[in-house]
Amino acid sequence: MEQRIPFSYVIISPENVTKKEGCMISTIDKCGFFFCQKGEVEVALSDKSYLISKGSVCIYMTGSLLRIQRISKDIKGIMLEVDLNYIIPIVNKIVNSENLLYLRENPCFSITEYQYSYLEQLIKALQQRMDIKAHDIPLQRQHLISELIKSWGQTLCYELLNVYFTNQPLKPLSQDKKDKIFQNFVITLFRYYQKERDVTFYAGKQYLSSRYFSAVIKEKSGSTALQWIVQMVITEAKQLLENSDLTIKEIATKLNFPTQSFFGKYFKQYVGVSPKEYRNKQIRQLPS
Repeated sequence: MEQRIPFSYVIISPENVTKKEGCMISTIDKCGFFFCQKGEVEVALSDKSYLISKGSVCIYMTGSLLRIQRISKDIKGIMLEVDLNYIIPIVNKIVNSENLLYLRENPCFSITEYQYSYLEQLIKALQQRMDIKAHDIPLQRQHLISELIKSWGQTLCYELLNVYFTNQPLKPLSQDKKDKIFQNFVITLFRYYQKERDVTFYAGKQYLSSRYFSAVIKEKSGSTALQWIVQMVITEAKQLLENSDLTIKEIATKLNFPTQSFFGKYFKQYVGVSPKEYRNKQIRQLPS
């Protein structure tokens, strides 16, 4: 489709696995899930390892470090990715801050045979609509098909969350003022972390004092606002160092650091090595 749609998918099979073992998958500005149909894949997601096999689903969020550790020779599955700006309003309507954190910490789950068949049907239907070529349909129908894809994708997102909620012992949905402060912070952070690293900026967006704002974020998430900011910045920096051809100076500019030197000191403060050392280390660890 020529019109921009907020979804993309990749069919994972032995013939088209382009990601080598040890490689990182970019999660910049997007969320996604892997639906395993055959075989198994071992992934590291935010420093925890998971084995995904048939009947398993793994959801990953933006700002997560997702690395492939091992892929079986008979692997078959589908990876669907969703633009961050599209998925946030969907999740925000139905998931409170506590359950959002639970989902982030428990991203992989098993599903029943019925759930497997149902999700597979939804995914295939979405694939078929996404595979329609713009030149195959009249111009006046292209917008309609684009909106149909968005609607079907939204349905799939809701159904996937419904399956997750059914299979995981989550707490009932309830939101108080502090929940909303935390959720608004996460949304704002996703939008501005490349430019803003000061807690006062995010507190100001909600007309709150930095002290009260920081206390709420710590209470609701277990991490300080600064820790959230640093995690987002460092995660993207790592992904850019591994998955892009950008120079370190260009990465520093992209992340709004005044100089390459300032970026290097910031990165080393939280990672323990310089950006150059980190990039070289990851290159050496890749299988030949």
